[in-house]
Amino acid sequence: MWAATLLFSAFLILFNYLYCVKPRNYPPGPKWLPILGSALSVSRLRKKTGSLAEAMAIFSRKYGPVLGFKFGQERIVICYGGLAIKEFLNTESLNGRPMGPFYELRTFGRNGILLTDEQFWVEQRRFILRHLREFGFGKRNMSEMIEAEADVMVNHIKHLIGNQKEISAPMDTMFGIHILNTIWTMLAGTKYNPEDSNLKYLQNILTELFKNIDMIGTIFSYFPFLIYFAPEYSGYNLYMKTHVPIWKFITQEIEKHKKTHVPGSPRDLIDVYLEMLAAPEKPASFTDDQLLAICLDLFMAGSETTTKSMSFCMLYLLLNPDVQRKAQTEIDMVVGRDRVPSLNDRPNMPYLEAIVMETLRHFMRRTFGVPHRALKDTHLCGHFIPKDTMVIPTFHGIFEGAECMWKDPYAFRPERFIVDGKVKALDMFIPFGMGKRRCLGETLARGNLFIFIGALLQNFDFKVPAGCKPPTTDTVDGVTAAPRPFRVLSHIVQRDPTITHTPAIVINNSLCMIYR
Repeated sequence: MWAATLLFSAFLILFNYLYCVKPRNYPPGPKWLPILGSALSVSRLRKKTGSLAEAMAIFSRKYGPVLGFKFGQERIVICYGGLAIKEFLNTESLNGRPMGPFYELRTFGRNGILLTDEQFWVEQRRFILRHLREFGFGKRNMSEMIEAEADVMVNHIKHLIGNQKEISAPMDTMFGIHILNTIWTMLAGTKYNPEDSNLKYLQNILTELFKNIDMIGTIFSYFPFLIYFAPEYSGYNLYMKTHVPIWKFITQEIEKHKKTHVPGSPRDLIDVYLEMLAAPEKPASFTDDQLLAICLDLFMAGSETTTKSMSFCMLYLLLNPDVQRKAQTEIDMVVGRDRVPSLNDRPNMPYLEAIVMETLRHFMRRTFGVPHRALKDTHLCGHFIPKDTMVIPTFHGIFEGAECMWKDPYAFRPERFIVDGKVKALDMFIPFGMGKRRCLGETLARGNLFIFIGALLQNFDFKVPAGCKPPTTDTVDGVTAAPRPFRVLSHIVQRDPTITHTPAIVINNSLCMIYR
């Protein structure tokens, strides 16, 4: 009896010791507790600051630009600050993607383009980019496609206003379907009505998911046994509740293509991929599950970040009417009001392009990059990074923290990107990352923001009505930061005989959109 007790006690002591001891020269950070690792320290500081990015800023001030954590069995390294992030993103051995249930459940294993790596990722990314270009990606007709969708968006807003006294709509879903249409047209040859109830439902559940998880993962990421013993508490139920209807939606789209696709006459990327699947000597990486996973990645990542960027832009345009006036003057001089701005106008519209860049900077201030994985034992800024360690950059230090290159990081000031009348980005303006893992959708995202913002400012003014408080600039944590939820309320403003158009939209009783 005593021997068994002593043996068990010795086992526990040895287990705790081995669990809590960090690898030699591992990046510094808070102490590791048995089982929990750093989870409790991070949770407490995050709750205190209200933001995971702010918590990492405090840890960085104490421990340095490369931070070492452990959650359950998972080793996690956070890069904070420009020099550390630059070295990290350019280190070949850190270009892997994480493993585990959180990342593998969504695509039936390690499929897709967002969370795959090595030769599989290289082969699939090359194929996707090559064929997306055939359907407009990065070409002149991409601008035409975005322009058409921007025109639909403006007319939809005008229709919502109509002659009614008021119509309420949430800002976080105002642009989502329009942005999704710009990628989905090339991917699936389909455009959806902004009032499509199924797409609105999918957007709502995605918003809920992205609000309740983050780039570091969720509880069941680090303690997988909780999937079976505490599926609700661990976040597993929410995770599956969100993914199942999206899998169904995409599967139905692929099945439609299988029935209507004419071999040799592809209409979009799905058709091209189906032809590859039917090829007698197709590479092993091309499968039905991989096609579904690619569609899922582009559906989720392709709309979520740009939609949130648009929300940030609308928020800051409201709070900075002088920025609106300057942009509208530029639009009137270069484009006029008879057509939507196009990407060909960019060289002549530095201020609008600077608004896009300042929007991206504010969106990225509290955002983490997609997690990487060490493909082998390696080093980062002199610290040892063991194989399979997850490494994640936080852009807080670059765009907001004490070491950022902007004197007034909290202000929305597009002029910071204009030098001698031309747009100029600082060296560490990297909202889309850098290196081989640079965001695949950068061209489309920048194009969407330029044309959509331009079309809105071309047609509407944004004002804070008298007696109303401006909305807060506080953010909501999640996969990416988001403005605090607010709704759009449209109503008819008293008509001024000197102004041709006067309907308005009010956000949180704080924002007027007035026809110009």
